[in-house]
Amino acid sequence: MKGVVVATLKHGLGASREGIVYELRARGASSVDDLADALGVTKQCVRKHLEVLEREGYVEHAAARGDRGRPAHVFRLTPKAEELFPKRYDLFAKSVLRQIGEVWGERGLNTVFCGCASETVAQLRPRLVGLGFDARVRRLTELLGEMGYEAEAERLSDGSYMLTEWNCPQPELAREYRQLCDQELIVYRELLDTEVFRESRIAGGSSRCAYRVMRPKKKVNG
Repeated sequence: MKGVVVATLKHGLGASREGIVYELRARGASSVDDLADALGVTKQCVRKHLEVLEREGYVEHAAARGDRGRPAHVFRLTPKAEELFPKRYDLFAKSVLRQIGEVWGERGLNTVFCGCASETVAQLRPRLVGLGFDARVRRLTELLGEMGYEAEAERLSDGSYMLTEWNCPQPELAREYRQLCDQELIVYRELLDTEVFRESRIAGGSSRCAYRVMRPKKKVNG
């Protein structure tokens, strides 16, 4: 791939490591010698970058038969490496939603968003089972972080929480379809089993999405 211009990977690995990743994607598997020749760098340089990529889980190696039957190592990308490459699922999603809106109208869109919210609740609820309120908030915050929301939760003096998301994984969709944010609010109410109020949203021009999570009222027996 000498002289070939490639798109920058999402995680900004640096030119040498990006070159290795693109070579492995194109070849399927490759040796240190072949990578060094293709990129025009030393074998020592390739090994150093492969060690980093392997440590981060993007590359794995396997034994292969080399020249004259001698064992050699070849390297290939792991499934995790797919996250390095730019994806534009939002464009496809917007196209699908636009078609749904044109054919079935607002009612059809609301049905789709409600279904997505129900699916999210069904996926996350088992991971919150048996937890008290404070633990549920903390666990949900961790799950949102894993989903790319860069979330944090701060307990306030009255026992409620301020749940803050510093990143919106679907900013373009959220700007065009307010239902996405509305269903997110419903999901949090369902999972935390309490009142949740939205105070700001990134899609509305704020620097963050902020939710006030109210402490559940104690049930009075009798």
